[in-house]
Amino acid sequence: MAHLYTRDGVTKNVNEIYVGPVGGGESASVTRDLDRNVQRAIWMPDSRSLLVSANDGTTTGLWIQPLDGKARRLDTGAAVPTASFWLDASVGPKGEVAFTATEPGHPVELYFLGSADAKPKQLTDFNSGIAALELGRSETIHWKNEGFNLDGVVTYPPPFDPGKKNPLVLYIHGGPRSASKQGFSSRAQLLAAQGWVVFEPNYRGSDNLGNAFQAAIWNDSGAGPGRDVMAGVAELEKRGFVDASRMAVSGWSYGGYMTTWLFGNYPDRWKAAVAGAAVTDLTDQYNLGDSNIRRASALGGSPWTDPKRLESYRVQSPMTYASRIKAPTLILSNTGDYRVTITQSYRLYHALRDNNVTTQFIAYPLGGHSPTDPVHIRDVDRRWVEWLTKYLGDSANHAN
Repeated sequence: MAHLYTRDGVTKNVNEIYVGPVGGGESASVTRDLDRNVQRAIWMPDSRSLLVSANDGTTTGLWIQPLDGKARRLDTGAAVPTASFWLDASVGPKGEVAFTATEPGHPVELYFLGSADAKPKQLTDFNSGIAALELGRSETIHWKNEGFNLDGVVTYPPPFDPGKKNPLVLYIHGGPRSASKQGFSSRAQLLAAQGWVVFEPNYRGSDNLGNAFQAAIWNDSGAGPGRDVMAGVAELEKRGFVDASRMAVSGWSYGGYMTTWLFGNYPDRWKAAVAGAAVTDLTDQYNLGDSNIRRASALGGSPWTDPKRLESYRVQSPMTYASRIKAPTLILSNTGDYRVTITQSYRLYHALRDNNVTTQFIAYPLGGHSPTDPVHIRDVDRRWVEWLTKYLGDSANHAN
């Protein structure tokens, strides 16, 4: 039997694939040498190896992992397999692999590998109409901060003139065990189409660069990751095409946490913000969220058993710094969000209103962590763009 288990049973560590006898006995990791947060394993027909996947840099890696040997990376070309938190793939009786994936300028399609040595073949072209549009070019960028080699994805507005100063919009991923990848991102493309450079940074705690990088967020929810993000912003500023007077920060879930952390701790940098399903108070997250006890291990345990730990929760909660916020802020949340309860958005809304910060709070009468139906997804996108446009404008109408 193959099963997921955190490295050495330590919750801050990456997930590995362990294999052991079904009838009982010890199991052992077969993916330790990959040093990635493995998302899924599918038995290959030989029963002696597994197809495994993990975020790897700004793509999703696929490997054939033998039970007693070194993993072999599959060639997926420019295709980024679909794997937000679970690989969308299946294995055939002869070792064929079918998977969905995107490419930087093409939304999701079905791909096929005839064998572990084959090149990927795109089988469908359902989204050719979108791919034919004038889309923003995206690329992976790298920078360093505090001993980490970091990466992220930049999507440029179509067309892009590097000699002009462009507004910059941060679109920060959630998780935090996730990663921004150089596949097709509808929201990044939507934002870039407004004339903005879009930056999707991977910060410590992301699961794309190994165990040490992922585990570095332990008991450092915002400050360290925030410095990573701002170091990435500084790297883009050095390239000369960013208008530092027109920058916005946005994100959903942990991306909302990072948004509220950044505009409270770097208040003079932002012209506007969008905080979706934002974690703003870590005691609320512990008391009311659906994964409260499990996530508490990231802060050392319960806030109610140690006064010093309770203080640590307070220090790492963005609400602690809410009185510093200056940027006009759009707050979005589902009323029935079980992961990040709407109470956290109410806290932020009242803090901003009480401090005379321009804000708008949209509460969707929906269950779940984010809208999933097309009507409400479109409404989120529309409000996101309209809010940022109000304060950033666009490159086309901005004198440089």
